[in-house]
Amino acid sequence: MPAKSLGSPPLRVLVADDHEFSREVVARIASALGHDVTAVDGGHAALEAVAGQAFDVAVIDRRMPDMDGAAVAIAMKAHPGHPRLVALSGDDPADMLPGLFDVVLQKPVEAAVLARALAG
Repeated sequence: MPAKSLGSPPLRVLVADDHEFSREVVARIASALGHDVTAVDGGHAALEAVAGQAFDVAVIDRRMPDMDGAAVAIAMKAHPGHPRLVALSGDDPADMLPGLFDVVLQKPVEAAVLARALAG
């Protein structure tokens, strides 16, 4: 049985990362916190996922070969009711477009840091 997050209801979390290991780590942490997780490979798959169902939070890798995280975030923000956006970056988070993401996390992400970001 997964550990529950600190008194908060489970969230619907989308994880989009082209790197399988990173995607799996983030998805496992979110699942262990009691959240309902959908993990996809890349930006186009992320946009297809949000077109098919509602998510509370989208955790998006900054650099993906098919569509970078900034383009995914811009496309998601164009629709009302878009999920809260969390960026994952192996680069300097200061390089992110200001205001594009709600939270920017540095890879490799620690479980406690991801838990705080998901909680909002």
